[in-house]
Amino acid sequence: MNPRRAPSLVVASALLLGMGVGTTTARADLREVAARARLEWRNAGAVLVDTSPRFLFEGDTVTIRIPPTPGSARCTTIGFIGARGVSFHAQIAQGKGDSGDDLIGKSASMAGLLELVRCSGAPVERVILTGDAGRGAVEVVVARSKAPLPSLRTVFPERTGGVLPPTQEPGTFPPLPPIGKRVDVAEARARADGGTVEKRTGWESADDGSGVGEMELEAGCHRIELFAAEPPTSPRTTSGSERRGGRRFRFDLDAELRDGDDDRLLARDRTDTADARLDACVGGPTSGNVVFVGAGPRATIVGMHATWPIPEGLPRIWGPDARAKMAAALLARRLSPKDRAPVLVVQGASGVTPVPVELEAGACYVAVVAVAFGNARGVGLRAIIGGNESADERGHNDNSGVVAFCTHERTRGRLEVEARGIRMAWGLALYRVESGAWELPR
Repeated sequence: MNPRRAPSLVVASALLLGMGVGTTTARADLREVAARARLEWRNAGAVLVDTSPRFLFEGDTVTIRIPPTPGSARCTTIGFIGARGVSFHAQIAQGKGDSGDDLIGKSASMAGLLELVRCSGAPVERVILTGDAGRGAVEVVVARSKAPLPSLRTVFPERTGGVLPPTQEPGTFPPLPPIGKRVDVAEARARADGGTVEKRTGWESADDGSGVGEMELEAGCHRIELFAAEPPTSPRTTSGSERRGGRRFRFDLDAELRDGDDDRLLARDRTDTADARLDACVGGPTSGNVVFVGAGPRATIVGMHATWPIPEGLPRIWGPDARAKMAAALLARRLSPKDRAPVLVVQGASGVTPVPVELEAGACYVAVVAVAFGNARGVGLRAIIGGNESADERGHNDNSGVVAFCTHERTRGRLEVEARGIRMAWGLALYRVESGAWELPR
């Protein structure tokens, strides 16, 4: 053995041993938790079926076969118990083969617990378990009984999050301002954010309150706000709020912006408000379709449209779509590198990628990352400067991220990009801005 390599081997062995001990400890804890469920269900008169635990990675799908049991048990209860941070879902499979299965009873885990119950139809023979997030062991507890068993939520009250208090009555809604006033406020807000307000657009909804409008979008960022005219006041309606059982419920306008060529979703509004807002950035001229629902029958819809140009300083190397994603992330946080050229441009792939950076002492920076191509399931950005860490916790449609930080006396730091996806690549640009721009006044 080479004596110079011995320390490395010792360290590697110690790391592997530590990982094994941690995994064994976690599995032992889960076995104790699963034993509580088995005891409760056995005391309730159930017959337990022997099953083995499964280890799930994110995106894994496994088939769990449940052997038959003698007797006339009517109900089959299947409990899945994992760590609190592991998320998964399961479905009962019906059919003769994996390719021809009908999947029923889909249910998602909460706090590492999931339960499937079936008390009618053919006996449960197979269950499909799929990992959604995180990884770890999942204990499987199967019981057959003549009557429904106590829920896992009652067996493990510590994982229920406590009892929710009753919902308080919010009271009546105030009357809506006139539609013209609401549009004026939206236009003033867009101008204050540096946008250019275009001519207003008008549409009419169908009998069911839905409709489609067409808009031509130039390259840049767009904010489209829809305002539904209030239904006429009647004994059943007051200021756009319908009376139901003595209470008023205001109508809710929802909308989507889609690419008119390929029906790709560009923006969506699903808030519980009378008006809808759509924010999207496009890399080139785009025919947009605005689809809305929730207005009154044959109601007038007024559209406010404001635009922002894509900052010239954003890199062009990754194409117009990547520039549009970067611009959207910056606009969502009211940041802009204006016409500055980036001091650093980096490209990477999926995984966690550290990026060492040379910095100027006393300066402040903005870093923006966006998916260049491929199918992304999330992009995170973090800046570590000495003992300080800045992270993008807001996210923007899972395809871009932004962080801002100051160096103080530091001249070196590290950016970290965490990207998840399939055959994807991302681009990152770093900009230096005015000194102290992001520091809070003291």
